[in-house]
Amino acid sequence: MARGATSRFCGSLLELHWRAALADAFESVEQGSHRRGRDEGLILDVGMHVAKDTGFYLAKGFRVAAVEANPELARAAELALAGPIAEGRLKIFNVAICERDGPVTFYRNREKSDWGTISGEMAARNERLGTTSERVEVDGWRFERLLEQTGIPYYAKIDIEGCDALCLKALGTFEARPRYVSVEAALEEEAEARQQLELLRSMGYDQFKIVNQIIHHRRRCPEPPLEGCYVDARFDVEMSGPFGEEAPGKWMSIEAVLARVPALVKEGKTWGDNSPRARSPLRRVHRIWRRLTFREPAGWYDFHARHREG
Repeated sequence: MARGATSRFCGSLLELHWRAALADAFESVEQGSHRRGRDEGLILDVGMHVAKDTGFYLAKGFRVAAVEANPELARAAELALAGPIAEGRLKIFNVAICERDGPVTFYRNREKSDWGTISGEMAARNERLGTTSERVEVDGWRFERLLEQTGIPYYAKIDIEGCDALCLKALGTFEARPRYVSVEAALEEEAEARQQLELLRSMGYDQFKIVNQIIHHRRRCPEPPLEGCYVDARFDVEMSGPFGEEAPGKWMSIEAVLARVPALVKEGKTWGDNSPRARSPLRRVHRIWRRLTFREPAGWYDFHARHREG
């Protein structure tokens, strides 16, 4: 079957089940079964930003629950994706994930919308890097509360500046686990990255990938697909990109990933976006050198994890 026909056929079959699956999901919430089971058709996009990943997951045939603290970005996504919302394939939660339910201060970055955060420490760091923020009061939810609403997804993408660990800790209170999890690697300090990986291991994740986000433009989805339907997607630095079995690279043990952490932390402190050399001509020279020696450019990274129980 031709590529386009395959995608349309897959999409038509999935469409028959979307509404029924959504009804089942809400029924499961009411019965409290989300602490026991996993919704194989659901992806949780925690840190939706401009909804590029959300759109990709929808195109792959999944239902999506998306979280975005920035009210402006949440409203823009609701308008742009009104169709999937009306069809019951998408629900957007305009909340910030935090330790306690209730109003919380969100630092909306004026120059880099992906740097919005509820962390005053991260907001101060962003100002040192030449950006400015404005304070906005938003609704704050514990991640446990969100999971009670959505259920445990097949895949959880977690990328919320400074609060990723809250999500990982909350997942540990549920019996069910996502098959796959990705989280922005906290490579500013070795201890933070190790904490992320150890939290994942404690929940039964035993296979990992380190994905360089800065080279997403080189990547394409495989055909035939390994996750959902085939999508001829074009990725950029505002996306987390392919997930699950389609995430680039080979699966590694946690020991292999931990062994790479010190070098990645050093790389970030020396050449990363938050380093003193970030705006130096030396950084351009370094990038040229890495290209000439067939090395990936220094970037920022995600950890992808696969659960041992499938």
